[in-house]
Amino acid sequence: MPKRTIGAVPYIYPVPIVMVGAVVDGKPNYATVGDCAIMGIKPATVVVSLAEGHHTTQGVVGHGTFGISIPSTSELPLVDQFGQVSGRDIDKSQIVESFFGELGNAPMLVSAPVCLECRVIETVDVEHRCIFVASVVQTHVDEAYIDDEGRIAPMNELDPILYALDNRYYNVGKAIGVGYQVAREGDDS
Repeated sequence: MPKRTIGAVPYIYPVPIVMVGAVVDGKPNYATVGDCAIMGIKPATVVVSLAEGHHTTQGVVGHGTFGISIPSTSELPLVDQFGQVSGRDIDKSQIVESFFGELGNAPMLVSAPVCLECRVIETVDVEHRCIFVASVVQTHVDEAYIDDEGRIAPMNELDPILYALDNRYYNVGKAIGVGYQVAREGDDS
């Protein structure tokens, strides 16, 4: 099928929507972020990219830590609101319930089924962005989403918010295969 060029668009999809939490002026603050990715599994490493002028960025730079809360679709109105208002203008800590883990200064949302506590290991400034590479110090998962063998529930049960560059939010569909098994299913050797 022929392709059309559309310009320099980072059209990688879907984009996970997360809430990056940092302590700013002594209070938890959160930014809605789509620029978040896994850098590696062992060691557990993630990357987030925040605008250098964002209120939350100030807290990440100041403490060298942050929390990543992965909200479910039921929290979409709050997530969308937090993406439109700055912590400079409203005290987000009065709107949501936060908790802290081992680091003591990486706020996470009580309502999110999965949260990561992160320590910055490298910061890269690119144009107007602060890119934080961080080690995951601890992962917090609601008990309801862990089975008897310690496995985390399937993605569709966690019900994370996904975003695409068509400016729409999505949810997760059905599973279509098991990693590192699909190719073997048709192999008779």
